[in-house]
Amino acid sequence: MVRQIPFARLGIPKNLRENLSPDAPKALRLATARGLVPTTADVQLAMCYALTGDPDPDIMAAAHDTIAAMPVDRVIQTINIRTHPKVLEYLVETRDDPDLDDRVAMHKLANDRTVRKIARRAGPMLAEKLSLNHERLLMTPAVYIDLHANPNVSDRDLQRAQGFLRMEKLLPNVPAQRPGPAGGPTGDAAAATQAEMDLQAEIMAAIAGEQSPALLAAQETRLEMFNVDDDDVDLGGFAFDFSDDSEDLSWVLTQDRESRASVEEIRSIEATIQDMSPGQKIKLAYLGNLESRKILLRDSNKLIASAVVKSGRMSDGEGLAAAGNKNLADDVIREVAGTREWVRKYPFQVALVNNPKCPVATAMGFIRSLNRHDLQALARNRNLASAVTQAASRLYKSKFQRS
Repeated sequence: MVRQIPFARLGIPKNLRENLSPDAPKALRLATARGLVPTTADVQLAMCYALTGDPDPDIMAAAHDTIAAMPVDRVIQTINIRTHPKVLEYLVETRDDPDLDDRVAMHKLANDRTVRKIARRAGPMLAEKLSLNHERLLMTPAVYIDLHANPNVSDRDLQRAQGFLRMEKLLPNVPAQRPGPAGGPTGDAAAATQAEMDLQAEIMAAIAGEQSPALLAAQETRLEMFNVDDDDVDLGGFAFDFSDDSEDLSWVLTQDRESRASVEEIRSIEATIQDMSPGQKIKLAYLGNLESRKILLRDSNKLIASAVVKSGRMSDGEGLAAAGNKNLADDVIREVAGTREWVRKYPFQVALVNNPKCPVATAMGFIRSLNRHDLQALARNRNLASAVTQAASRLYKSKFQRS
């Protein structure tokens, strides 16, 4: 049992791992299952989940009861980017709480079954969030099936998700009829509403210079769609295990290496990533190693490139290199500039303020903190927005050229 538990992935410290062994005294395991062992809330949650698979029914029941008794606000505060996907799934499986669903649905590493289960019971506000969550729609296109079957989901939100997935050629095929929102129109009224929404979609597409939604719909037969009849609509029951999406990815893409990768290895990694779907690339962005991150950071899909920064796995060195990289997408630089731990550090401020893709408002906020040399260099940088260089010039003259 001990060897099968991914202690590091669960965040369980070494001094507590023996508590989960079937060979440990029952009294110790029971105390752990009841949450009586002093530790942090996230570790307690992980240990209790591990003990819900204990062969002793008393231990299993105690661990389940401890998780069920945790106040929902405490559970929500406990969830972080390192929370194991199976722990998230177990929480959603055993507790039906809108606030918890909202937190887990937006978690980047929540597995497909978890998010699909949430999508089936989501209220209007969470349904709207899911329909606008392009990362999740890429990772789990089948969420659209569950939103389609959820009467709480408005036609507008469903159409948003539909339009994005159609553009990405990932739209699932679903029945024409669906349960309308509570109190929503049905029959002829519903058809009229849909027709009006279709017209609005055409107008918005024309204004944005995008392809006609009707034309895209006509081309659906050529899209890489999957039929709902062939999809596993029945999500099945919860299975206790420690399966992780990272298991679907090669260790070459996820495991950090001690030595620098060779040119041949980099080319092999690039070829593997190139063959991945956008959803697989986003998952890799959150789980990948240094080599994978470097490649994905340059991906033409801004969602994928931005996900690398959002993953929280980048080192300060990687982040600083990205901050000064003028070849990265605007969205990536914006994500770097929005990372508080980085922008508090002076080197990041200098790199970002000298990057033409840094938002002007953000760059202006860094100017006052620059030293004399960097401020003077910024004022002379002709590759930046005039507002930035002019502000730097005025500040330099005010601080260092007073008569």
